[in-house]
Amino acid sequence: MLQLFLKLHFAVLLAGFTGVFGRLISYDAFILVFIRFSIAATFIYFILKAMHKLKKFPVRHKIHGIITGAILATHLVLFYLSIKLSNISIGTVTLATTGFFTAVLEPLIIKTRFDKSNFVYTLLSVLGLFLIFNFDTKFRIGIAVGLVSSLFSSLFAVFNKKFSYKKDPYTFVNYQMFGGFVFMLICAVPYLVLNDEPIEFRKLDIFYLVLLATVFTVLLYLLVVQLSEKLSAFTISLTFNLEPVYAILIAMILFNENKELNFSFYLGVSLMLICVFLQNRKIKKHISDR
Repeated sequence: MLQLFLKLHFAVLLAGFTGVFGRLISYDAFILVFIRFSIAATFIYFILKAMHKLKKFPVRHKIHGIITGAILATHLVLFYLSIKLSNISIGTVTLATTGFFTAVLEPLIIKTRFDKSNFVYTLLSVLGLFLIFNFDTKFRIGIAVGLVSSLFSSLFAVFNKKFSYKKDPYTFVNYQMFGGFVFMLICAVPYLVLNDEPIEFRKLDIFYLVLLATVFTVLLYLLVVQLSEKLSAFTISLTFNLEPVYAILIAMILFNENKELNFSFYLGVSLMLICVFLQNRKIKKHISDR
């Protein structure tokens, strides 16, 4: 169980770096995610094929993987759009509300028992978000988009739990990446119709995208799918509230974003971190009981 706990926090550490790519890569949110899934879907297929990890799946299970991949792609487009409309700190900290959405959706979709302590944690996160909403008005559109992104992040976590239980996680994440790619490919048609600006391929952007698609996508989501078989979607989502901590620290170092943040923002983040601390204590107690 301790190994599972360490895997969870390593996954959160990887996730903490993903928001930074939204600032480093110059492409808009759609193109960024489209190329990310194109590389990730290709990479995961050939790697798992070479390792003989891919297994035959019933059509129903393949569809489940493709559906969750489409949900993931939607979340990521909105996530990077939130970052580009505001900054890394705002875009990532709104993901803390994933715990709130998951606490409501998990009992409804998976029919799990409603946990009162989880509800208390979500109230702390929501209170923290209200404080952040008092932040500079120019970032409120970014915050609003981030909230919708958080809803899709929660749906991804819940359906991961519902669909991937007792299935081979390697094959499942392969179909997730494929599903995300197909979804983005379908969306590319209206995108190209509405956006007539030419797409320039820059070497540095491609380098960042390859890194993002391999280490920070394939490896990250392999871990998340594996963890979803052992832990509740709420536990995973709430522990991922640590993601903004890493992202904010990196943004401060690389982009001096601390100059854009005020006391209300830090107070809101502090409340969200208290929520994470309480949940981590709950996880550790569960580990010791075993």
